[in-house]
Amino acid sequence: LVGRELGGTTVGVAGMTPAVKPLTQLLTAFGARVLGYDPGVHATDSVWARTGLTPVALREMMQASDAVCVLLPFYQRYIGLFGERVLSSAKPNQILVSLAHSSLFDERSLALALTEGPLAAAWFDCLEPGALDPGRPLRHIDTLQVTPRVSGTTLESRVRSAWGVAKRIDELLATAPLRRSFRPTRPD
Repeated sequence: LVGRELGGTTVGVAGMTPAVKPLTQLLTAFGARVLGYDPGVHATDSVWARTGLTPVALREMMQASDAVCVLLPFYQRYIGLFGERVLSSAKPNQILVSLAHSSLFDERSLALALTEGPLAAAWFDCLEPGALDPGRPLRHIDTLQVTPRVSGTTLESRVRSAWGVAKRIDELLATAPLRRSFRPTRPD
């Protein structure tokens, strides 16, 4: 098997989550161009410039990207967002990585895109319970990989998470006004 390198590729990122900025920095360090899409963030919002993403429409991102990373949060209105219209417009041999809730993807459309094209492969951090059961469209698709919540199981990811929480608490304490109206308690 022959793989591909990130240098010279275009990567699409769907979803403006806290992980976007470091992900974009990492991807651009490897020489990738990074496009972004988020239905809740207007194209003129300054957050795009701060994260280093070029905002585009969803179908445009799918057509131009060699790989797409889906980070969108789960909202009822996003169910099936990645359906036939969006997935069929993907660039040929595109790689799809999703850390988002799997209900954002229409199962039949995803199965079709993986078996008949244009997707080369898809990796999901999790799938709905039963999505790989007999009779379901995604069963036995060898280009679909599911790594159940593996992103948070490393020692390093847990240390980063703990430091992130501690840093945020420190920031909040530093900016919170000191209240002197408390009374210390004494053991009786």
